[in-house]
Amino acid sequence: MAKKVLIVDDEPDVRIFLETLLREEGFETRTAENGDEAEKIVGGFKPDLITLDIIMPKETGVKFYRFLTKNASLAKIPVIILSGVTRFKDLFGRDHAAMPKPFAFVEKPIDKDALVQKVKDAIAGKPTARA
Repeated sequence: MAKKVLIVDDEPDVRIFLETLLREEGFETRTAENGDEAEKIVGGFKPDLITLDIIMPKETGVKFYRFLTKNASLAKIPVIILSGVTRFKDLFGRDHAAMPKPFAFVEKPIDKDALVQKVKDAIAGKPTARA
């Protein structure tokens, strides 16, 4: 059974790129264009991993990440944040010390080989140098 990845990004081109890339690697994917939509999908889809853009309209990636970390059944899902901002404290401000760190950050523009390796490592449960 294919491992599942939820892709959350407001840019259609990025969603299509990530969906194509990850499906070619054998993953089952679903997409959401913002954190609001992702909240509705995540419980039923039960992803093994989430790729998350941070700057999005409606509900931002920061709010969705907080939602995930506060929900016991979702908090264990590894998250890879895709953003031009790669310092955790820059994203979460004063809350950064209390927030669990994501599995990894991948800077945009996305290096597809590095992303695929991080996805595979996260799903395999390999440790990473957390952000």
